[in-house]
Amino acid sequence: MGIGSSPKEVIKAVCDGFLSLTVFNLKPYSTSDRLRLLLQEIIILERTVRNEIIQEDDFEAGRKKQFRLGNLRKARLIIEGFAKSRRIPL
Repeated sequence: MGIGSSPKEVIKAVCDGFLSLTVFNLKPYSTSDRLRLLLQEIIILERTVRNEIIQEDDFEAGRKKQFRLGNLRKARLIIEGFAKSRRIPL
């Protein structure tokens, strides 16, 4: 299965930094239902990443957690902006 085979895999790849969301990447998801599905996957993965428990002295794990959360926040903003520019209700 490729990176674009399901919304869950796309968001996982974005979270880990293997894929960057752009307008071109979002064209296959240019319906309200598909964009909502992507946003739901982002919310689920954000909740999962936030609930990861790391040791206070593990700097690298903390950095990785913040990196993943930042990627998810950026992806959420890009999807919301894409929907707004195309007047797609979410």
